[in-house]
Amino acid sequence: MRLDTSNKVTTMNYKGREKMPWIEKEYNCGNCIIVKKGYASRYGAKKEIAHITNKTTEIQQRVNDRNAMFRYSILANANFKKGDFFITYTFRKSFLPPSVKDCKKLWAKYRRKIRNYYKKLGFEFKYIYAFEHEGVRPHFHMLFNNPGINIADLPQWEFGIAHIECLDDREYHSIGEYFVKIAYDVDNPDCKGKGELGCSRNLYRPEPDIKILEGPNWDDQPEEREGYEIDYDSLENGYVEVIENHLTFRFQTFRYIRLIV
Repeated sequence: MRLDTSNKVTTMNYKGREKMPWIEKEYNCGNCIIVKKGYASRYGAKKEIAHITNKTTEIQQRVNDRNAMFRYSILANANFKKGDFFITYTFRKSFLPPSVKDCKKLWAKYRRKIRNYYKKLGFEFKYIYAFEHEGVRPHFHMLFNNPGINIADLPQWEFGIAHIECLDDREYHSIGEYFVKIAYDVDNPDCKGKGELGCSRNLYRPEPDIKILEGPNWDDQPEEREGYEIDYDSLENGYVEVIENHLTFRFQTFRYIRLIV
């Protein structure tokens, strides 16, 4: 089914459009390629996209949440693989710190312990984490690399239970999106500040392959690609409204999954 684009996309006649192109960005994350098509507010000579910042509205917040899920999805899939650790750290009631700030201090101290342990073994420590604390007992989720260590030798979490899982061999993991959803409470736009996100600075951040498009006239159905299959659960055709400019921009996101022969 095709989207009805009549009278919706009005940016084709927007003054200055020659400096603000429609673009397609592809991020190669190894076993999957994540694709995003949309309108860039400005695409500079250095291949950078600059966005105009305004006061955050509910509509803009949804855009920010979607962009955060896209960004953390790329980080999770480009950096972590089968066998890496996904651990949830909880607090026992008797060890629960008196404030969120104190929880963060203990968490930072614990991450330093893991980093030092990895460094001692000659490994890099790479991670993404989400912290939930609003309306729930504070707890942390962390996805981090396993270079081949014994889980029993990790520094002990002394304040509660550590629920340990390992990533399986699927080609795409949704943990990055999940972290954003629980930290930002994406499904409840009236309740922000539920938690926070964080990641290590040494994560690999793939540079996108960028193609300038003539306009928002792409097909709702992405093109097939040899060696990959389209993950139709990830396909989203939609619109972003910019209220202050009275404009509506079309976008499309989806991913290709590598076929394992």
